[in-house]
Amino acid sequence: MKAIDAPNYIKRMRHRYLWLRLGESVLWAGATMLLIFSAGLVMSLNIEWTIFTATSIGMLVFTGRCLVLGIFSVSDNRLTHFINQHYPQLQESADLLLAQEMDLAPLQQLQQQIVLRRFENLAGQIKLPHKLIQASFTLVMAAVLYVGLSSFVDRKDVSINNQTIKAVREERLVTELPASIDEVTISIVPPSYTNLSKRVATEVNLEVVEGSQVQWNIKFSRNVQSAFLLFSDNDSIVLKQVNNDYVGGRYFNRSGFYQIGWLDTDEAVKYSDYYKIDVAKDYPPVITVNNVQQFIVLTQNDKLTVHVNAAVTDDYGLAEAHIIATVSKGSGESVKFREEKLLFTVPEKIGGKKVNASRLVDLKKLGLEPGDELYYYIEAIDNRMPVPNRSRTDTYFVSLQDTATDVSFSDSGLGVDLMPEYFRSQRQIIIDSEKLLAERKKISKQDFNSRSNELGYDQKVLRLRYGQFLGEEFESGIGIQQNFSAEDADHDHDEEENIAEKYGHVHDKENEHNHVQTKVETSQPKHQHDHNDPNKEENPLDAFLHAHDSDEEATFFVQSIKMKLKAAITVMWDAELHLRLYDPEKSLPFQYKALNLLKEISQDSRIYVHRVGFDPPPLKEEKRLTGDLSELRNSIHQYELIKQASYPSIQAALSVIQLKIDAPQSALSQSDQQVFVKAGQELSAVALQNPKYIEQLSLVKALAENEQTAAERKLILMKLQKAFWEILPLAPRTAGKEASAQHSLDQQFIRNLETLKNQ
Repeated sequence: MKAIDAPNYIKRMRHRYLWLRLGESVLWAGATMLLIFSAGLVMSLNIEWTIFTATSIGMLVFTGRCLVLGIFSVSDNRLTHFINQHYPQLQESADLLLAQEMDLAPLQQLQQQIVLRRFENLAGQIKLPHKLIQASFTLVMAAVLYVGLSSFVDRKDVSINNQTIKAVREERLVTELPASIDEVTISIVPPSYTNLSKRVATEVNLEVVEGSQVQWNIKFSRNVQSAFLLFSDNDSIVLKQVNNDYVGGRYFNRSGFYQIGWLDTDEAVKYSDYYKIDVAKDYPPVITVNNVQQFIVLTQNDKLTVHVNAAVTDDYGLAEAHIIATVSKGSGESVKFREEKLLFTVPEKIGGKKVNASRLVDLKKLGLEPGDELYYYIEAIDNRMPVPNRSRTDTYFVSLQDTATDVSFSDSGLGVDLMPEYFRSQRQIIIDSEKLLAERKKISKQDFNSRSNELGYDQKVLRLRYGQFLGEEFESGIGIQQNFSAEDADHDHDEEENIAEKYGHVHDKENEHNHVQTKVETSQPKHQHDHNDPNKEENPLDAFLHAHDSDEEATFFVQSIKMKLKAAITVMWDAELHLRLYDPEKSLPFQYKALNLLKEISQDSRIYVHRVGFDPPPLKEEKRLTGDLSELRNSIHQYELIKQASYPSIQAALSVIQLKIDAPQSALSQSDQQVFVKAGQELSAVALQNPKYIEQLSLVKALAENEQTAAERKLILMKLQKAFWEILPLAPRTAGKEASAQHSLDQQFIRNLETLKNQ
């Protein structure tokens, strides 16, 4: 082999390697597809779905295998690298075979000649990597599995088809027409708004749309005097004779069942089996609101628009959909409401079974101002006639916040608004005071004094707010008014002044507010006035008036709460004083005391109801721990009486059924037939709610006629027994005495206890 032929030989080796790997990937993909087909046969999956799944997964396996092996990136250099790794005879120089001799150095040319001679001897022994054998074996096994399962499933399908045919034949036997009826043709005309076409049915069990008109055309095999239809809603139709057919019809709005009846020429009235009428209801539209919040709060700076997007669907078609918006203006007794109907802008006309409607609601165009609210919901109407179905969504709220209005809140125990939102509570003042003390070393003295003074102002605002409930509507009316006379100006400045007494608000000093009556006052009459003051003008009407609502008594609270509130305000004075003097540490005890008083006021304004629980009667000591349950009554007897009163005929029929199943050769007596007739009346009421019992209703009718063989009657009785037990509800589990086996040692132990008790 010449040196110039070596690159071509390596190129052919690369092509052979690519084909080997591609074939291997195809075999793996084919085996995977056969395994999926086998799984589809076992699980009886749809053939189209199975083919789609197998093809998709097979392509994924093929593509994934190619990517893992790097088939599309194989080059001559990569192949020479593989040869160098697995064949050391070439001395890691196989890449020199791809180079031109003129491009190599003398030493490289010498090495190329050596490698070329060795490559000529080794070329036929080089084996490229592949897994064709494993992939082929897997494909063969998958094919064998698929063929075996196919033959088994085919036989199983034949068996299933035979069972299906048998079940269909049994179904036809149940709905088989009586011998006297030759043919029944039923015309069903759905309501016009449903856009459903008229159809003709020969099956007597009907499935119709609500509001459909059903017309029967019955042809008898022999002459009859008259024919009629009996319905479960106590209605009946006398069929008109047209030539040899009997025709009649009516509209249906709810499910039920019916019978065909006729009068023979021999004056005998006969009836067919019961046939069901399943009415499909026309349901109201379904509205789904997308991407809309239940509550939206906007400010004047926000974009005052709300995008309403809803998907509306109906089973037969929509007639209209709109937004009902209500604008609320004002508050309290002056609130006013205005309601508007907003149409959707997209689409312009509502119609069809499914509509995606949307509208951008402009709050300014609706006249919303700060403090106003918008309530809206979406309403949809379908095309049902004569009375359409309506449905609506929940109400959505949009509030345009008025930032200029003070929003107030209530204390947990007081039934009035105490303060606006920007007022600090006593607890907040305590927290801020403690925070100020903790940061005392980190901030400057000026900043500390400023914050302490601000807290004092907050304490003042809170005190004034609570003072309004004592009739102190102004700051000047709260506390003691200090009037300094000329004598006060001549006091001794050398004495040490008491700052707390100078700026404090001291209440009830020496009983100056007369909170506690003295013995002399209590002995005086109730309306006695002070006439000893010579400077006070005497009102001649004071002796005859009964004055109420003085400044001291004008409060919302009873006397005890008023006293606590006065005490709290007094403590707030002291707390404010120390905060103004830049001493929050001394102010904290007064703040805590004020907080405790406010808590007591909240508790006093609440009403507590004594919880009354079940107080069982005491047990006699001689009956304790004896295990005597003889006088324990449960609800079993009461439950049985209730259920027997609900289904007495079905209970009686169950007893007759059990007797006849145990003695299948005995015929039904006249009294037994009457029992089944009454049970059928109760069963008909159940069948109205659950149509699956219509077949059992026909079986009861057959038993009442008593025209079966013993084997047929036993089969009917077993079906009825199962249905009757399904109708009767299960008795609930109740507490009661249960019999249990006792060991002889346990019995001896109990006897010894009873002996000791009687001693």
